[in-house]
Amino acid sequence: MKDERALHYYERLLSLGTKQLASKGSVAKNEYHLPLSAVAEVLFTTTRHARTVLQALQQRGWLTWTPKVGRNQRSHLILHFDPKALRQLLGRELIEQGYYESAFSMLHGDQEQFSQLLQQTSGTMVREGQLHIQLTYQRAFQPILPHKPLRNSERFLVRQVYSCLTACDYEGKVTPQLAHHWTANEDYTQWRFYLRPRLEFHSGLALTPATVAQLFLKLKSLPEYDSELAHVRAVNYGHQTVTFELGRPDCGFDALISDLRYSIQPQTQLDGLTERVVDGCGAFRVIEHSDERLRLEANDRFFDLPALTDTVTIWQLDKTSTERIELEHPQSEGGSTPSDTPDEYGQTQTRIENGCLYLLMNANSSSLPLNALQRAYLFSVLSPYLILENPDLTPLSRASIPAFNILPSWTKIKRRVADRVTLPERLTIAVYDHQVILDCANGIKAQLALLGVECQINVYTLETLHSKASEGKLSEDITIASFIVDDNLPVSVFRWLCSDAVLRQGLDAPVLKWLDTQITEIREQQSPRNYIKELESVATNLLIENRLLPLFHHRQTLRWGSVLQGVRITDWSWPDFRSVWTDESNDIETT
Repeated sequence: MKDERALHYYERLLSLGTKQLASKGSVAKNEYHLPLSAVAEVLFTTTRHARTVLQALQQRGWLTWTPKVGRNQRSHLILHFDPKALRQLLGRELIEQGYYESAFSMLHGDQEQFSQLLQQTSGTMVREGQLHIQLTYQRAFQPILPHKPLRNSERFLVRQVYSCLTACDYEGKVTPQLAHHWTANEDYTQWRFYLRPRLEFHSGLALTPATVAQLFLKLKSLPEYDSELAHVRAVNYGHQTVTFELGRPDCGFDALISDLRYSIQPQTQLDGLTERVVDGCGAFRVIEHSDERLRLEANDRFFDLPALTDTVTIWQLDKTSTERIELEHPQSEGGSTPSDTPDEYGQTQTRIENGCLYLLMNANSSSLPLNALQRAYLFSVLSPYLILENPDLTPLSRASIPAFNILPSWTKIKRRVADRVTLPERLTIAVYDHQVILDCANGIKAQLALLGVECQINVYTLETLHSKASEGKLSEDITIASFIVDDNLPVSVFRWLCSDAVLRQGLDAPVLKWLDTQITEIREQQSPRNYIKELESVATNLLIENRLLPLFHHRQTLRWGSVLQGVRITDWSWPDFRSVWTDESNDIETT
C-alpha cells in the first residue's frame, strides 16, 4: 500500500473521535473499543478489506489493533499519531530517500515544516550503495563563475566544480592538474604547459589546448585581470600544449594560474549565463541551481581520482540555526539512524582562517581624505575588542578572533595611542551584505559616535562593491571588506596585493606605485615558496602607515558523525566533498 493511500485510510480512522465511538469505561485519546463493522463504516469499505487495512497500518507502526473473535465483538484500537506528526514522519522518510518533491507534497506544501525536516536530516545518507550529502545553508548561491567576485562559499564550490592547469598548496608547492607537466625557459619569460589527453567539460565539450588559449586571451581582455596578466604578450597552442609568452620574468606563473580565478571554463561563460547551471571540468558537475537548492553530482569523466561522494544537495533556508557547516546526521541505508551517542556526534575540527576582515581608509574618497595624523589617531583608538562587547552580535561574529596582522601567522602589530587630533564631523563606511561585516560596521559606528563623529553605513552587494572599486567610484571614507585566502595561500596573498580592486582603490597614487614596484620585484625574483616571507613586510608596511586596520580572523568549525571518514575542513569552512566516505563496518552495524 502506498504512503498516500495508507495515510488517507489513517486520517479516516482519526474521525472516530468525532463520531464518539468510545469504549465502555475510561480510555485515552485515540483509543477505542469498537466492532470491526464500525471501522469498516469509517473507512467506507467492507469488513474484510477493513481488516486488511488495519493489519497494513499496524505493520507500519501507526496503530495497535487487537481483534476479538465473534460477530459484533469489540476490538481494541489505539491510534499512535496525529495527522501532522504522521505527515512529518513520512516526509522525513521521503527526504532520506531523496524524494524531495514527494516530501513537500506530503506536507501539503508547508515550507516551514519542510525546512525543519531538511535541517533535521542534514548530513549523509547511503542509498543503494551510493553516498549522498544533504546540507542546509542560510542563503542562495550566486552563479558559480570563477571570473566573478565571489563570497567564501562560492569560492569553495568553484574548487568542487572546476579544475585549473595546476594546483598550489600552503607552502607554495605547485602540482599538476589539467596540465600533467610544464616547463619554463631560463629567464621565466616562456611557460609551456602539457595538457592531459581526452579532457572534457561536464557538458561533453572537448577541453583542448585551443580552448585554454582562447580562455586566457579572453581573461586578459577583462579589466579585473589586467594587473595579473599585463605581462602576457601571447598565448599559443599546439597539439597538446599551451605556451605563454611573457614580456618580463615571472618565476611563479605556474602558481598564479592555480588560483580559482583561472579555473578552466568554456570562454563563452565569460559573456554571461542564460541559466545558473555552469559547465565545469572538476570532480562534481552542477545538475541544478535554483533559489531553493544546489545539486552536485560526481563527474564520472574527471581526470583525477573520482569523488567518493556521489551527490550533494544544499538547500537554501533563511532560518538555518547556524551558519556553520555540520555533517551531524549520518544515515544508514534504509533511513535508520545510528544510536545517538557522544562517539557518533562528537567529532569537530576547528581552525583560525588565514586572511581577515579589515578596515581600509579610502585615500580617494569624495570628501577630504584623512591625513596621516588623523589616520594614526583613529587606528589607535578603534578596537575589535569593543566590537565584541556588543550583546547583539551573531554567534559567528562573537566567535571571531581579533586580528593584529593580515595573516594570523605574521608578526603582531601593536599600536601605541596616538595624540588626539580633530576628526571630521561625519564619515561614511562602505560594506557588502555579509552579517559579520555589518556587525563590524555597526561596532565601528558606535565607537566613532563616542569620538563625536556621525557615521553613515552604505551596504552594497559584493559584486557592486567590486564594480564601484574597479571603476574608481567607491567614494566612502572607510571600507570594511574581507580578504579571503583560498587553498593556495602564497598566491592568494600575492593576488590580493597585486590586483584586489577594493584594496587598490583605497590607496593613493604614491602608495600604489610603491606597492607595484614591490610586487614586480617579487614576481621577477622569487619562487612561490618565498612569497609569504617577502609579502609579509609589504603588507605590514600598509598597516604601519595606517592605510588599513585588521579587525578579525574567522574561527572555522566543522562537525560530523563518527561513521564518516575522510572528513577535513577546508580553507572555506566546508568539508571537501570529494574525500568523504563511510566505513562499511559501520554501515553493516546500523542497517
